[in-house]
This record gives sequence, structure tokens and C-alpha cells, in this order.
Amino acid sequence: MLRRELAIGLTIAMAVVTLAGCGGGQSNQEPAAGTAASETAAAAEAEAETEAAETEAAASGEEVTITYISSTILESPEGDFEQKCIDEFNALDNGIHVEVEGLSANDLMKRYITLATSNSMPDFFMADLLDTPTIVDMGLAAEVIPIYGEEYVNGFEEASLSFASVDGVPYAIPWFGGANGIVYRKDFFDEKGLSTPTTWDELIEVSKALTEGDRYGMTLVGANNGSGAGRFQYVLRNFGVDEFILGDDGKWTTDVGSQKYIDALRAYTDLDVTYHTCPPGVIETDYATAVNLFSSGKAAMLITGSNAIGAITSQVPELKGKLGSFPIPKVERSVSTPGGFGFFISPGKHEAESAEFIRFMLEKDREIEFSVLTGRLPTRNEALEDPSVMEMPELAGFLQARQTIIQTPNIPGYTEIQDVHGQAYQSVFTGEATVEEAAAKAQERAQEICDKANEG
Repeated sequence: MLRRELAIGLTIAMAVVTLAGCGGGQSNQEPAAGTAASETAAAAEAEAETEAAETEAAASGEEVTITYISSTILESPEGDFEQKCIDEFNALDNGIHVEVEGLSANDLMKRYITLATSNSMPDFFMADLLDTPTIVDMGLAAEVIPIYGEEYVNGFEEASLSFASVDGVPYAIPWFGGANGIVYRKDFFDEKGLSTPTTWDELIEVSKALTEGDRYGMTLVGANNGSGAGRFQYVLRNFGVDEFILGDDGKWTTDVGSQKYIDALRAYTDLDVTYHTCPPGVIETDYATAVNLFSSGKAAMLITGSNAIGAITSQVPELKGKLGSFPIPKVERSVSTPGGFGFFISPGKHEAESAEFIRFMLEKDREIEFSVLTGRLPTRNEALEDPSVMEMPELAGFLQARQTIIQTPNIPGYTEIQDVHGQAYQSVFTGEATVEEAAAKAQERAQEICDKANEG
């Protein structure tokens, strides 16, 4: 209990700047071989308990109500699908009733810290898989193999399961995965006779060619929040920037503020400041605004995750068949930032009943339906490998980008770096700082994160 309270206290301190968006990474080690036999036995017992949840509830004649927190329930088209699944599950009359509370994705971790301090966590909850180390360190998640069984857990796609794990132990059930790239209007490209760019210079030329009248080549999420900083991170990493590096001596260093960082910051902000290929008001453009600009035809490209496909086509169904995607152009390297959310089960709080509903949500047909509807990638191999997903033209670039996933560093305070990036690009967009000045300030703040981590 003391360790849990200390962990929560440390997490609150690290959350002063931001806790939404990309969290720390985690190890992808396998469990020790000596634990295999005990895990297998525990998994078999747990699987039987999970399967018995419905029977026990029905036999007792008492309905068990389980609660969870979700961000996608507030989104479109995700929310309608999720609510349909809840309604279908509740109609089974299996003695389990599900209730959901909606909360913005940018507020999830702040809310969980508040709930954890008052011991008021829901039975299960949704979170960005990049926040798995923080959630585990706070003692908020049960291990999933004892609940679901090893065979079921091993049915998840390797990358998604890796980001749901700490030191090789899975603590979350991945619901959907993601990759970053650029979604574009194929009809606009065809109109100009353009091919998808493969270098940053080509991206600039294509963006300029598509900018005319009240249409712009690219819309950027320039707000200083997790959505904006996360998209800037996509670009940073392709320029070869490693935000934090753990040396052989166990000390952290940073690439933030380096020449690579300067080059990436300049390239990103030049799309607006120098080439004027972005709609006005870039620093106020949040994700929803960027989607609106793209959906309304005021922008031809959007740096984003695959989930934007569903958001765009739910607003303008006529755009189905007119969208394509391609990876963010390679500069020094071509890598994709991990993405995806999962379900975490609170220890000792209706674990079997929560697992029953989560299994229901992740049945193959539902996963495929959700992916086709939203553009979010399935996490179970049987769904991800289905032709209805693999052959979606809108997902082609994102699926290609997902082949080169980059691990994020597991450094304490990692989420603070998003505000560092956000202040850097916003100060350049507004003219408050030159690229070099903004990079130097970012370097100072990144070094402070390193120093705190190195002090241990």
C-alpha cells in the first residue's frame, strides 16, 4: 500500500505539466522461463473463472453492475458503435450490467490519479497504452493472463501486446491499435496529377501545388496539447530525433535542441510560416478543427493517425472512396509512433465480469466492424489479418507505417515533453521566437527531465 501511495504521489508531481497523450514506453522482455508452469496453471484456473462469471451471476439471481470509463464513447463514429455493444451485452440478461462514463482522452490520466487517491476507481477503464507503465506503477491494473488465460492473451498482435506490458507482463487488453501517417484527398491529387510524396521536399512541393483559393495543401494540429505535440513527434522521429537516450552508464541524455531537432522544427513550421500552405489560425487548430477543415475540403492533407478516417467519413459520408494514406516521408529514417488504447481491469473489482464484457467487445466480427467504421486498427491477429481490413485502400499507408514501430523511452516524466514541443512550435508559428531560440529553450527543459531522472 505504501508503494502504491508513493507511486501515486510521484505521478501527481509529474502530471503538473501534462498527463495526456504519449506516455512512457515499456520493456518488451519475455517472462522468465521458470514462471511458465505456474502461469499456465493460473491461466487455466482464471479462464474457467471468467467463463463461469455469467453462470454464477445468473444462478445468484442478482445482477452485477460493472462500471468503466471511456473516451471513445464521446467520439464519432466510435461512440455509437460502443454504445451499441453495451446495449447488446446488457440485453443478454446474463446477470451482468455495464455502465459507462465518458471522458475526454486528454483528461483520462488526470482523472485516474484523482480517483486513485480516493480509492474510487471503476471496475475497468480505458487508457492510452503508452500510459501502461504509469498505471502499473500506481497499482491500478491487474495482470491479464491470470484473468484471461495465456492462449487468449497470445492472440493479440505483438506490437499492441508489447505496449500493454511492463517487463514482459501484460496488464491491459489492447482494444485498438494505430499508426501515424498522412491522410489525403485522392480526388484533389488526381485533379492536379500528383503522386504521393516519399521525401520531405516532395511533401512541400505537393502541399504548395494543392494550395489555391480557399483550399490549403496541409492542415496541422498546432494547438499545444497531446494531439498537437503527438503529431509533431511523428515528424521529429523521422528526422532522427531520439528525445531521450539511456546510455550504458544508466544516465539519460536528450536529442531535443540538437541540429536534427532544429531541422525538424523548421521543416514543420515552414509549412505555415514560409510556404503558407496551412489554413489561418494554426495555433488554435486542435484535432477536431483540423478534421473539420479536411472534411470540408479546405485542406487536402492531414498528419494524423488512422482513426481520422472514421472521423472524416462520419462527417461527410460522400468522402468514402476518396481518401488515401501514405507514411510520413522519410528524412533520416522512416518510423511510426505507436498508438492505441486498451482496457485495464482494476485489481479485485469484478475482474471476471469485466473480462466477460471486454471479450464480447473484442469478438472478431465486432473488431472488424469497428475497424472498417472508424479506421482504427484491430489488435487481435484474427481480425487484423482479415482481408476486409488488410485490403482497405484508406488504411494502406498506415498499415505500411506500422511495420516500423519505434519504442518510446521509459523515462520518468516523459509526458512533460509534449508541452516542451508544444511551446516550441507555437512560439515559432507566432513569431515569438526563431527556430533556434525555440529549440534552445526546448533543450533546457528536456535536460531538466533528464537531470531529474538521473537523480533517481
